[in-house]
Amino acid sequence: MVQKIRVSLWDIFSFFLTGFLGATLVAILFVIYGPTTPKELLDSLSALPAAITIVAAPLALTLLGMIIEPFANYFDRYVLKVVFEWMPKPKDKHLEEEQLLAEEIRSRYLGSLSGKISDPYGICKEYVETKQLSTTFMVFLSRYGFYRNCAFLTVASGFSVLVLDQSWLVGGGSLVACLAAAVVFKRRAEDFYSYMAPAVYRAFLIDKLQWVSRDGA
Repeated sequence: MVQKIRVSLWDIFSFFLTGFLGATLVAILFVIYGPTTPKELLDSLSALPAAITIVAAPLALTLLGMIIEPFANYFDRYVLKVVFEWMPKPKDKHLEEEQLLAEEIRSRYLGSLSGKISDPYGICKEYVETKQLSTTFMVFLSRYGFYRNCAFLTVASGFSVLVLDQSWLVGGGSLVACLAAAVVFKRRAEDFYSYMAPAVYRAFLIDKLQWVSRDGA
């Protein structure tokens, strides 16, 4: 059964690395505002049995990432998307390519569904995943999820410092810095999101097109 377990890039980037980043930020806040010193924290971690470090820690961090991910998803959808509406959209050339490829697929490869499905992305993504044609779009998807989660964690960290620190100057400055970092993470996430649909469409068409040389050979 263990041999059948599959770990995807989404699991690594959006769950494990998010959990690791979340745990690191909590540890930093705990050291700065709690009774534990960095040396005491490191000594406690180094004293853990190897089995916990190798097996239990990755599972715990992945679980933490799975808990953080839905909060980051809803925060991005209902807060960041509204607050950062002024941000520039993905490059026009990506949108033009996406529309061109989608129209080609709608008109030639959907059969009786042609004209009934306005956005073929879902069915093309399922086709590409089922036939394992490409992993490029999964790279984009996993990085999109990671940077989206980073935006959420930086904002959460900024508000945590604002609440925990006794100085309004430090708390306010930290919040502003975290919001600036969230803008960068949000923009990077949108970049990777804009790459996904063209990557899926290209993989679909590469499998469907009949490639013929100019001389017909």
